[in-house]
Amino acid sequence: MVGSAKQYSRESSFSLNGRWLLWLWWLNGLGLVLLWGQPGWSHGAIATVTQTFSVEASYSSGEPMASAQVVVYRPDNPDEPWLTGQTDEQGNFEFSPDTEGDWEVVIRQAGHGTTVNVPVTNQAVAQVENPQAVARSTTALVSSSEPLTNPLQRWASAGAALWGLIGTVLFFSRGKQS
Repeated sequence: MVGSAKQYSRESSFSLNGRWLLWLWWLNGLGLVLLWGQPGWSHGAIATVTQTFSVEASYSSGEPMASAQVVVYRPDNPDEPWLTGQTDEQGNFEFSPDTEGDWEVVIRQAGHGTTVNVPVTNQAVAQVENPQAVARSTTALVSSSEPLTNPLQRWASAGAALWGLIGTVLFFSRGKQS
């Protein structure tokens, strides 16, 4: 057959049957319901007034212990850290105790360290054993063990990841197009 050309179709070699289409339609609907139900998921701002205690850490020379590691222990569980964080550039650290008793604050940096006991009473007034440990109120870098998201947000994130995985699988399963 001299001079004959092979005809190529412009149609895709990948076709979806009704079962796949129904499944994709259902996932699309689920994704829309999850996203539509909570318009403020991105982030929010919450302000709460709390009683905080501030600890100032410095070396014997008077230089502040900037970015020192801080571990706070609860009175009823002195073996497990309740809060971890670090001091700010002036050596200050704040925390808000949630129960009364003797709180232990351990501050360490570069082989130096100190432990401060902070008695918290019903009136939420600290009477620190080391008077040099009390300072003015400043902001500190604090990390907590509480989760930053609620279960619904985690499920929505998992759904979005699954949706992306399905899209990727479908993209690569369509075969080569010429």
